[in-house]
Amino acid sequence: MKRPLRDERGSATHVVGWAALVSFLLALLGIVAALAFSVHVKGHSMEPTVHQGDRLLVQFWKRGDLKRFDLVEARAGVAKTPVVKRVIGLPGDTVAIRFKDGKPVVTVMPAGSSTAYVVVNPRWSEQVGDRIAPCCNADGTAGTAATEVVVPADSYWLLGDNWGGSDDSRTYGFVKKADVGGVLNFRLQPLGAFGSVPNPARLVAAKN
Repeated sequence: MKRPLRDERGSATHVVGWAALVSFLLALLGIVAALAFSVHVKGHSMEPTVHQGDRLLVQFWKRGDLKRFDLVEARAGVAKTPVVKRVIGLPGDTVAIRFKDGKPVVTVMPAGSSTAYVVVNPRWSEQVGDRIAPCCNADGTAGTAATEVVVPADSYWLLGDNWGGSDDSRTYGFVKKADVGGVLNFRLQPLGAFGSVPNPARLVAAKN
């Protein structure tokens, strides 16, 4: 077998070296980009699904096509307070909150439907605390009666998974589309929890 010439071996080593360098730089660029387009969670309003200190990827390209139960970054209320919450009510949905046996019952009638559903989120019944005000006022905030309201065409109704420790639409009201920064369904840190953020919520047809 003919052995490669010294300059051929050197050339091959040179190419491999450059390829390794390019791969390293691309990986580094990917990490920097991921961290740049991410949010560092502050507070406990989404526990135990998301914890303080977690870093979540901001999928800003999905902000115009939010799905029910997406986790989102948004600016809420008059002061545009930064929040991380779950989408419960989409534009045109009819929403309300009542309490049964001291636990929250969130109902949603999707836009264009005549069927009411109960949002089943086991996190809520585990962490009710003293936040037992029904909903909603005309602006989507908690009130004094379980009154149905319609989510405006340009807005969303957001709730936290930590029912007893979340300032969400019950406090701030409906959140406008323009104030949603992106979807946060993917966790970057801690590395031990890297991957999709679990979604415990679902819709179940309400019993008459």
